[in-house]
Amino acid sequence: MKKLAICIFLISYAFIAGAQNLAGLLQKLQNTGNETNRINALARHYLYKRGQAHGNPDSAAYYITKAEILSNAIHNTAYLDSVVFIKGELAIVRGDFTLATQIFTEAANHYQTLRQPLKEANTWHYYANRIPESDKAQVDNKLKIHNKAYGIYLKNGFKLQAADEQFRIAFTYQNAGQFDKAEKWFIAVIKQYQVLKSPEIALVYYRLADNYYRKGDMPKELLARINCVNAYEASPKRDLYWGQYYYITLGVAYYNKRQFEQALIYHQKGVEIAAKLNDQEMYNIGVHEILTCYINLKKYAAALAYLKKTIQRYPKKTDVQEGMYVSAELKLYNHMNNSRAAEKMIPKFKEVFQKVKKSVAGETKANYYAMDNFIAAYDPLPKHYLLTKQWAKLADELKMLEALPADKMSVLSKMTIYQHRFKVDSANGDFLSALRSFQRIKVIKDSLTNVATSKQISELETKYLSAQKDKKIQDLNNQSTIQKNNLDKVHQQRNITLAGVLIGFVLAGILYFAYRSKQRSNFKLKVKQEEINIQNSSLFSLLNEKEKLLQDKDNLLGSQQDLLIEKEWLLREVHHRVKNNLQIVMSLLYTQSAYLQNTDARDAIRDSQNRVQAISIIHQKLYSKSNVATIVIADYITDLIRYLYTCYDCGNRKIRFKENLDQVNLDISQAVPMGLILNEAITNSIKYAFDKSGGEILINAKLSAPETIELLIRDNGKGLPSNFDLTETSSLGMEMMKALSKQLGGTFEIKNEPGVNVLVIFKVENQVRAEA
Repeated sequence: MKKLAICIFLISYAFIAGAQNLAGLLQKLQNTGNETNRINALARHYLYKRGQAHGNPDSAAYYITKAEILSNAIHNTAYLDSVVFIKGELAIVRGDFTLATQIFTEAANHYQTLRQPLKEANTWHYYANRIPESDKAQVDNKLKIHNKAYGIYLKNGFKLQAADEQFRIAFTYQNAGQFDKAEKWFIAVIKQYQVLKSPEIALVYYRLADNYYRKGDMPKELLARINCVNAYEASPKRDLYWGQYYYITLGVAYYNKRQFEQALIYHQKGVEIAAKLNDQEMYNIGVHEILTCYINLKKYAAALAYLKKTIQRYPKKTDVQEGMYVSAELKLYNHMNNSRAAEKMIPKFKEVFQKVKKSVAGETKANYYAMDNFIAAYDPLPKHYLLTKQWAKLADELKMLEALPADKMSVLSKMTIYQHRFKVDSANGDFLSALRSFQRIKVIKDSLTNVATSKQISELETKYLSAQKDKKIQDLNNQSTIQKNNLDKVHQQRNITLAGVLIGFVLAGILYFAYRSKQRSNFKLKVKQEEINIQNSSLFSLLNEKEKLLQDKDNLLGSQQDLLIEKEWLLREVHHRVKNNLQIVMSLLYTQSAYLQNTDARDAIRDSQNRVQAISIIHQKLYSKSNVATIVIADYITDLIRYLYTCYDCGNRKIRFKENLDQVNLDISQAVPMGLILNEAITNSIKYAFDKSGGEILINAKLSAPETIELLIRDNGKGLPSNFDLTETSSLGMEMMKALSKQLGGTFEIKNEPGVNVLVIFKVENQVRAEA
């Protein structure tokens, strides 16, 4: 220990020892105490000296060399734990990774020779962690070294250290932008931490959620953040510092999903912790998110009150923090349609965000979310110009946003910019460019819709709420039990006092009786115990057999359920793809119509679009509901009428619709021809039945007899020409309705009474009345 103490004291003593010789130093250091950290202090001081980007490597190298020489002189091999590691760090700081690898390899080989695998693995772990994450050229080398440490930990049974090393590997992949590999490793770490019951599992879920966010998979990000908070709340030891991040980021994920009530709950939890920790940055972030939730929930009074309450807690704010409050205030005025107040604060808004923008490029190097935070906070200004239809100013702001680096943005930020571009191009009449923006928006929205993940999220939320409820019930039961126990103790004390008197009289007799009965009971108990052991053995065998049978039953039921679920998802995906293809056809028809000059051709294309939309609505409904085989007639007809009402501007033309519909499920094979008949009949009435004074269109769909539907489309317009003959007409619409009626296996009839009545009667296949 004395030799180690001499080596440890050496570097700190070097300031005053200077030119003294080795013998003199050794003599003075004989009585030095054991200060294990001082061997690193001086070299590290120069290696990472404050105010210098890379410290003072030359001074650090001088003291490292001195320490190594004297450690060898006094035969102290413990330098491997101190001097060698600092030498390796010095090589890394100088960018000499060849030398660094040589140094740490020698140290690792030394511990391998001594058969100390934990120290050997720790050496590689130490080396890999010292390679900067920002050095992209060393990513493969860093991963290789982490894998060495992981292999040694795993081989020698150090399970927790192996799991920790997996986490470092996943984190390295994430920083390198290799998100699929990072996801794989993070999931492996979670499984290991669950087995080991590690309290760090919440942090792994947090990093996994961050990985999904960078990857653009927002549904999985929300799922991971829910798991993160659940793991954090289940932990007996909660780290408040990380807790504020877990709650606020979960709130943001819910906000992005437009579940503002849920987002508000978790933002409030995060702000409470930030206030306890006096963390100004996280407090201001959480306050900004709470304000945006209140605004989107239209709780404007609550937003104003909360803004006044929180803005003065930290009077001195950074530019970014000041920008959060200015952004929330402008967004509030936008939602309240107070354009006058909004215009007054625009100069202040621009002044603050000019400063914020200058710092964004630097912040993105350390904070991936910096660019998204800037775009989200800046968005109220473009929104104001959009609401007030100041298209030129909106276009200028949009040019600034589009000039920002797209590789630093998430898909949500890109969608925000595309939405503004769509509005500007539409206002300027550049419909082709607007269509491209619309298609980009739709692609992003489709990528954010993940039905399977949404189901997992709902299940997790249900489990979380159930656990919270059970906890409250348990707390109430515990309180009730405590009160009951206190009352029982009072009664017990009273009874003990009374019973004590009686016990004194009968104690002698009881002791004698107990002695005699104990001898007889011992013999009986031995016989009974043998019988019980035999019965227990039999029962245990029966229980094992029962458990095996139950397990087999559960496995069979699980397999059946999995097949049913898989079939349902496949059908849903088919309807989704058909709907998307029909939307593409409509987009192509719309694009084609823009280049046509002939009015008849445009009308024909428009009619084709309406027919395609009539079919598309069917597949949309099948995709978005739990029953993927049938649709409800009433819901479908209502959606079709709403579409045609908007398409033909029926409001301005004073055309009204009246519906009298039964709730009946209809198979897709009948829904498509019925929808096309409806589209043709309603379109004809809208186009030809009415003059400028408008009128009314009645749609009846009644289940008039078992398995029979009467579909009636009636208008009170000017009716058919006097010489109209259904058998002689050759129009495409009439031919389609007659042909489709035959396809339904029904009858088709058209009359003048005095307006036009179109009546189709057909039988329903596999008719099931829809639930109300």
